Amino acid sequence: MAIKMRVLYNSKKKGMAQFADAVRNEYELPVNAVDGNFPPAYPCDKERIVILGVSAKSTVADNFRLFCCELNKSRAANVALVVDGDQAVADKISEYITSAETNLVGVKLINLGGFGPFGGTLTDDLQAELLAWVKDMVANCK
Repeated sequence: MAIKMRVLYNSKKKGMAQFADAVRNEYELPVNAVDGNFPPAYPCDKERIVILGVSAKSTVADNFRLFCCELNKSRAANVALVVDGDQAVADKISEYITSAETNLVGVKLINLGGFGPFGGTLTDDLQAELLAWVKDMVANCK
C-alpha cells in the first residue's frame, strides 16, 4: 500500500525504535521516513499520516512539544500517537497536536518497561498489536 507516511519517535527505549522499524517494513517506507530525533532530519510536508511514538512519565521534551504544536494540516493531515507512559502525558500531547488543528486519528498507550537505553524491547505480541492498530489508524485517515 503506497501512502505518504512518517514514523517519528522520541524515546531512548529499544522497543520504540523496533516499533518504528516494524511500521517502516510493513508499509515499505523509505529509510528517511523514520526518525528518532527532534526536530526530525527531514521535515514533515503534506504527509497523509504521521505516527508519533514517545516515552514519557510526566513531561515531554520541549523540542518534542514544539514539534507537536507546529504539526499543522500542511505538514500532516492525520496524526496517530503511541505513548509509552501514562494517560496524563498522552492527554497533554493530544492537546498539543489538536491545537495545531491537525486530525488526531488515535492514541495508543503502551508500557515498554525498563529505563532509557535499557528499556524494554518490543515483544512479538505487542508488535502484532501495534501493527494492527497502525493499520486501523491508516484506514481512519481523512
